[in-house]
Amino acid sequence: MKLSRREFLKLSGVTALGTTLAASGLTYEELVSKAQDSDQPINIIWTGNGWCGGNTIAFIDAMNPSVEDVITGVYFDGKPITLRQPSIQELGNVNLVYHPILMPQDSMAYATMEMALNGELDPYVLVVEGTLFDEFGLYSRDVYNGVPYSYKKNQFWCSAGRKPDGSALLCEEFVFNLMKNAYAVVATGACATYGGIPATTNGLGKRSPTYAMGMLDDPYRGIYGFPYYAYQVYQKDLAPDIIDEDIFSVTNSPINTAWPGPSYHWKSKGGLPIIAIAADPPAGDWIMRTLLSVVLYARGLGPNPADDLDVFNRPKFFYGNETHQNCPRAGFFAEGQFAYKFGDPQCTYSLGCKGTEANSPAPRLGWVGGVGGCTRGGVCIACTAPGFPDLYEPFYAPPNAPTIPSTSLFAAAAAAGILVGIGSYAFSRKRRSPPKIQGGGGK
Repeated sequence: MKLSRREFLKLSGVTALGTTLAASGLTYEELVSKAQDSDQPINIIWTGNGWCGGNTIAFIDAMNPSVEDVITGVYFDGKPITLRQPSIQELGNVNLVYHPILMPQDSMAYATMEMALNGELDPYVLVVEGTLFDEFGLYSRDVYNGVPYSYKKNQFWCSAGRKPDGSALLCEEFVFNLMKNAYAVVATGACATYGGIPATTNGLGKRSPTYAMGMLDDPYRGIYGFPYYAYQVYQKDLAPDIIDEDIFSVTNSPINTAWPGPSYHWKSKGGLPIIAIAADPPAGDWIMRTLLSVVLYARGLGPNPADDLDVFNRPKFFYGNETHQNCPRAGFFAEGQFAYKFGDPQCTYSLGCKGTEANSPAPRLGWVGGVGGCTRGGVCIACTAPGFPDLYEPFYAPPNAPTIPSTSLFAAAAAAGILVGIGSYAFSRKRRSPPKIQGGGGK
């Protein structure tokens, strides 16, 4: 019995290994060999929601490896087109099936979604860029009749394209359906990971009118991520013709509300949690290398990416250290030498740098080809962390007293002349403690 990689993954996803072996007539070694068949393409579907396109620009600017090193084919009107032979042979064929900027055909989104639902694109990696919104009034209900205003009036915050009948294909419907069969889901950028600037809570007070959210929960601002949002919409039957299934049940992923939130515990058909490439935006190499780690794992050639994620689902090979620990100015910090103005060579902690509160490789790896980056003259504004931007504003004001009472941080803050008293220190500690998530957040 011949078994394609797609058939193997589908069988493995719904049956026990013993049942799969019996159904296929293949040995375990033969199944593994099929899983590593590089002739079977691994597809990438890239969605854009409430976005600026910054992650796409970064993706195109990746250099190590570059787009040309990885992407071997694209889809046009549902038909695959081979671009070139792969530069990295072990990856096999990697196709960019859909991208809303690079492939602007208005009808492609719906066609791509249908192909994904039918299993025609298996296995595929779903890349989510940009925030998602409360289209169905889970948090923002019409005060007059208690129904979702935007949904009832056929108004919406975000459309991925058009359906065959001419109606809008909502971004949330697009992402929801693509999540069902995705081998892996990767959220790229501050907006897609934890909500970013569109999900601002106005200083931890009031949510934005869109009730914007990322794919993952932001425990510091009390914002649920999209998987749990979709689950709540389904439970309350707010959009029966769109959110028509429990996304957790579809992927056999049990609901776990443990901190930092339920969306962190959702798993794809490939058994992977949502992987966060956090920053506003991340450098192109961070995006590309993370995608490579997922593709290599899907090929059976690399380790499980889930084994190397931190508590906020960020890959430790990029986010394992504080931005401060990667900074070439760290020596000045240790000596208590701080800049008085931008352009000074000393540590910029005194100018508002949040590098001791965020994790990022930016100072060490640079941005494009090792050159540039936000901390090569500016300050870290903690865009890789949940709570951004609300917990870290104003960006260019000296930080509050250290959130961790370490001797080195206290000494550094004192030397910089920015300690603002024990009251500020207590407030700083309090505002960064993990509060219980409040569904829609403050109103």
